[in-house]
Amino acid sequence: MAYYSSPKKYEIATGKTFTTHCPCIHSTGSVKGMVKLKFWDKDSDKVRHGNYIYKQPS
Repeated sequence: MAYYSSPKKYEIATGKTFTTHCPCIHSTGSVKGMVKLKFWDKDSDKVRHGNYIYKQPS
């Protein structure tokens, strides 16, 4: 799906509520690597919140 730079932008764009109760990586990590190694779905939304990037549930 998409990468959002803040929870507020995610909520406005999708109408869904942001949650921190999901898999996350530090902002210095690689989202591309997580998708390539199939830990995260390519089609899932990713949201940056502070120093972490969260994969949001579908």
